[in-house]
Amino acid sequence: MEDFVLSDTDAPPAVDICRKLDGLPLAIEFAAAHVGVLGIRGLAAHLDDSSQLLRTLRRTVMPRHRTMRAAFDRSYRLLSEDEQQFFRRLGIFAGSFTADAAAAVAAETPQAQAASMDRLAELVAKSLVTADVSGPKPRFRLLETTRAYALEKLAESGEQERVARTHAEYYRDLLHDAEWDTRPEAALVSDCGRQIDNIRAALDWAFSPSGDTLLGIALTTVAIPMWIHLSLVQECRSRAPQAIAASADFASLDARLEMKLRSALGTSLVMIGGPLSEIEPPLVRALHLAQSLGAVDYQLRSLHSLWITKDRGSLTLAHQFLGVASSPAD
Repeated sequence: MEDFVLSDTDAPPAVDICRKLDGLPLAIEFAAAHVGVLGIRGLAAHLDDSSQLLRTLRRTVMPRHRTMRAAFDRSYRLLSEDEQQFFRRLGIFAGSFTADAAAAVAAETPQAQAASMDRLAELVAKSLVTADVSGPKPRFRLLETTRAYALEKLAESGEQERVARTHAEYYRDLLHDAEWDTRPEAALVSDCGRQIDNIRAALDWAFSPSGDTLLGIALTTVAIPMWIHLSLVQECRSRAPQAIAASADFASLDARLEMKLRSALGTSLVMIGGPLSEIEPPLVRALHLAQSLGAVDYQLRSLHSLWITKDRGSLTLAHQFLGVASSPAD
């Protein structure tokens, strides 16, 4: 589009497009060919989906525009079969990941896990993976265009759903084992911030038609402290109801999971100033569950949040809180 002029309103989506294409000139050039059809904002939204991104990069028939696809194909063919498998499985990661995560998700056998660091080093040397060694632990990532190619190969292999499950299970276990009460706040925030993209991707898969709802509910539950530590209250507010609604399909859902989800929903609504009609039901339900389970900490959380919603004017709730707080521990 020779007559296209970038306006101030178009600048943010234009920057977003360049970021999604990793600043690669050739990729930007043939993505720009679609501006006339999609508009710049439409193109930015179109590239949110990695599979759409790769299709966009191969829709033109001009020989020079096939260069990137040919480069990916050539690099992939030069990998050994084991390296190809490891590389395409890395496509499941959204954002950066550690060597431990790569070993757990992309390598199946103990032998493959032991060799995963060497495989990562080989892929970095071949420019298929980028490495950031500036922090205490090296972190790795695939550029978005490279990830789109890896995901396509993963889908072709027929193992995408199995790898997605392993990925979600890994982050569920990672959050479950996080030392929320003992680690320094700064370390927690820094570590959680690096995991958030992968946790979001795992949740999106878990609640998708091909996902695992129970795994999604468990992952949502263990992600609650992370959202609170990162002040992502709105995300907690939207993810908790998703898990609660999904749990309606399971009559035998663990009461402790439901208690944590209801408490998180009520607390997040209090924090964002939600309407009282929406705040009270999940908190009252969380309180009843906490009482039946003997969970003193969640009784106190629920009572405190309910007290706040009453403009701190309910003596009944205050006395109930003091009664729970002063009761001897089991």
